[in-house]
This record gives sequence, structure tokens and C-alpha cells, in this order.
Amino acid sequence: MVQDPRVTTLLSRLGGLYRDPARVDRDASSLLKSSVGVHLTPGIAPLVENNGDTSHCLVLQGTIAIVFRGQTYQLLVDIYLPPGYPIRPPVSYVRLAENMYLKENHPHVGSDGMVYMPYTHEWNPRTHSLIEMVVAMSSVFSADPPVFTRSAPAPPPPPPPMPSNMAPYTASSNSGTSNSSSQPPPPPAYSSYVSANSSAVDSDRYLQEQIEAIMAKEAEEANRAAEIARKAAKEEEEREKQTATQKAWEEKKREQTREQVNTKIQTFLRQFSEETKSTLAADWRDQEQLKHTKNVIEEELKDLVNKKSEFEDHITTVDAKTKEIEEWLAESKTAKEGEISVDDVCEPVNKLHAQMLDLSAENAALTDVMYFLDRGMYSGQIDCATHLKMIRKLAKRQFLIRAHLIKINQVLAKS
Repeated sequence: MVQDPRVTTLLSRLGGLYRDPARVDRDASSLLKSSVGVHLTPGIAPLVENNGDTSHCLVLQGTIAIVFRGQTYQLLVDIYLPPGYPIRPPVSYVRLAENMYLKENHPHVGSDGMVYMPYTHEWNPRTHSLIEMVVAMSSVFSADPPVFTRSAPAPPPPPPPMPSNMAPYTASSNSGTSNSSSQPPPPPAYSSYVSANSSAVDSDRYLQEQIEAIMAKEAEEANRAAEIARKAAKEEEEREKQTATQKAWEEKKREQTREQVNTKIQTFLRQFSEETKSTLAADWRDQEQLKHTKNVIEEELKDLVNKKSEFEDHITTVDAKTKEIEEWLAESKTAKEGEISVDDVCEPVNKLHAQMLDLSAENAALTDVMYFLDRGMYSGQIDCATHLKMIRKLAKRQFLIRAHLIKINQVLAKS
């Protein structure tokens, strides 16, 4: 699309105000070349933010068409493109013409003329445009105009003009009448006839001029009526275009709403289906787990029944053994009086066996002593030097005892 040179020139004057000047140029030019923005003119004006900051930015000033009670009216508006556009929505103001006033408590226009609409509140730079915003503004203001007018008092009508052929009343005429009764009027002279003829010619000329003026006025009124008819036809055409554009915008919004509703319904049904599938899968897994747990519990119950039988058998055996032990203890108590001493349990046959018994006992005692010496050193009760000295002494003694035992075994083996 061909860009509007006025917008391009203004953007070059603003410098790097906008992050995407090509988008700003394209959107503004599209609005200016459309039927809804044909009465708008680009310019540069200061925009006062809500926090008090002021910045000069691109503004589209002019009128937009609204239809109220079957009549088309032009509403003065200023559409500012703030520095953050198109991320930020446009800022619009309703301006007042002569004898026009803002309607109080209007749902879409503040007391300062700022426009508040759902379209700008839900602004999305990827899906919204300036043309659709102006169409939405025209639709909203056609349903409820934000301005009204009061009729001004009519000025008093001017006094009627005095006819040119009427002479003013003077004193000389009064003085002439006083002598008319005494003397008859003199006969008219020749110059009187000449002046009468000339006044008749002037009267015809004046009548012709009046007829021409009336015809010119009628022609002017006919031209004005034709111009009004052309303007009415043009306004009717613009109204039809506006209505067609508004219907197209409403149809587009209806299609977008239908698509959004369908998308939301499909998304909800898809999520509900996935949740139902996951729930059914979890219930099936739980059911399988319960079946497996039931089988395990039944097997464990069978195992417990078998173990119970085994334990009952073991209890019977333990009771029998306990009874035997009690009987043995009773027998031991009766036989305790004839108990033999430990030293008399084992008696050697000869001296070699007695010597071997003593040496074996001593060998075992030395082994126990060395073990406890090691434990004492580990626990820190004796030092290393004392431990080594005692171990060396005991090891020598044990070596001699073991050598002696070997000799006795060799002698016993030969005998």
C-alpha cells in the first residue's frame, strides 16, 4: 500500500520516537486513505500522560461520521499515537465545536473528553488496527452520542428598507400646502414632461434589475439545492460505506468471537478428554494393583497358616524338650551329692602324660596372657615397650613348652 507522504514527513520530523515507524506509517496511512478516516488530517501535537509527562507525537485530527436517529453527523476527534505505539493503544479525545457540550456521566467519554472503549482496553497489536478502532468508536457513539448542542437565541430582524421613490417629509412641503388654498397651481412646464419620461425609464430599468436579481437568486437557490442534493447523495453513500464497514467489522468480530469460542470449547474438551483418560488409566492401574495386592495377601495368609502349624509343632517339641530338661535337672539335683572334682575328671596314665597335661595347660595359659597383653596395649593401659618386653619373655617360654611337647609326642609315638 502507498504510504501517505504527510505521515512520512511528520515521522521524519519526530525522529526516533517510535520503535516501529514503518508500522506507524502503514497504520496511519491506511486510516487516512479509508472511507472512515477521509476527514482526518495528520499532525504533531503534545500528549499529556496521566502522570503529568508531556510528549509530542503523531495525532490524527478531524471528524468521524456517526448516525443518530437516521441523520449523519460529523464528530470532532483527536487520535493520538503515543510513543509506545503499537504496543500501547491509541489515545482518543472528543473535541467540541461551537455551541457543543460534553454529555455528563457518559459511559465511554470522560469529563476531559478522553475516550474509553473496550476495543482500546483489549488492544492487541497483532489483531487490532486503527480502522477497526474508528469503526468501533463510530458504532459506540452512534448508539449514544457523547455531545449535544443548545440552540442560540435568534438575532432581532433588521428594519425594513425605505423605498427609493418616497421623498422624505420636509418642512418646505408643509409651507407649500399653506398657499395652495389661496393660489391655484401653475401649469407644468416642458421640463416636467421630460423628467416624467426619464423617471418612467428609470422605473423600467429598476424593474428589470429586480427581475434579474430574483432570477439570479432563484438560480443560486437551485444551485444550492442541487449542491445540497449532491452532498446528501454523497453523505448517503458515505453512510452506506460506513454501514457496510461497520457491518463488516461486526461480522469480523462475530467470526473472531466464534473462532475464540470454538477454540476455547475444543481446548476444554481436549483437556477434559486427556484428564478423563489419565483418570481412567490411574483407576485401571489402581485396580490391577489391588488385584495383585489381594493375591499377595492371600498367599501370605496361606503362608501364615502353614507357619502357624509349624510353630505349633515347634511349641510341642519345645514343651517336650523342656520337660526332659526339667527331668534331667531333677536327676542332677539328686546326683549332686556324689559330684566329682574338676581336677579328678582327667587322670594321666603315666608321668609323660601328666607332664604333657601340665605343659598343654601352661601353653594355653600363655596364649591367653599374650592376648590380654595385646588388648591392654590397644586400650592404652600399658605402653609399647613394656608390651614388647613381656611378649618376648612369654614367647620364649611358650616356644620351650611347645618344643618339649613335641619331644614327648615323639617319645610316646616310639613307645
